[in-house]
Amino acid sequence: MPADPWFVSDDPETELELGPDERVFTAALRERASAWPVRTVPPAVSWVAKPEDDSLLVACVGLGDGPNGWPPLVGLHLTGSALRGDHLDEHFYWLPEPRTPLALDATGTPRELAALAADWFERVLRMRVVRQEWYHQGRRYADRCLFADHADGPFGRYVDGLAPPECRGGAGVPGRPDRVVVLREAQDRHPGPAARLGDPEPGGPFSSY
Repeated sequence: MPADPWFVSDDPETELELGPDERVFTAALRERASAWPVRTVPPAVSWVAKPEDDSLLVACVGLGDGPNGWPPLVGLHLTGSALRGDHLDEHFYWLPEPRTPLALDATGTPRELAALAADWFERVLRMRVVRQEWYHQGRRYADRCLFADHADGPFGRYVDGLAPPECRGGAGVPGRPDRVVVLREAQDRHPGPAARLGDPEPGGPFSSY
């Protein structure tokens, strides 16, 4: 079990706002997560939250190297008897459209969904995670995070004003990334195409945004 328990509430008020089924789901998810083997499931920042929509419960895991442990941020939306997981927007907890290869969709009882959620999080936590970065004139203008053998993923950040002229106005990024940073190593020892994108540099002559 990690030093910090998995899926603590982001705010003390969150626990008071949970409905009966959400309490069952959250307790079961925490119980299963506490049994994850530390050797193969590296620690990560995690929490549960209740956004402004009271019908929604969000469980999140940060897998990045930022000051808060993210981006990237992955997580699950529990709404009634439905569960959906994928990448999450780091500010509003939105799920992406179209869905990515990480996506999970399920229905069931709170305990059934908690078991599926725990298995999904455990699988994601074991994956290799890399961040692709694109630079122009020494400044990063775009990045995205890829998981395991997923060859594509949503862009985490894109600053149009820093991009080269040919990429501005929604034209996209050109070809291979300028830099690849390994955020988490795979625990199953079976790296996919993401491992072949390029060797991460320990540093470089680049400034961030």
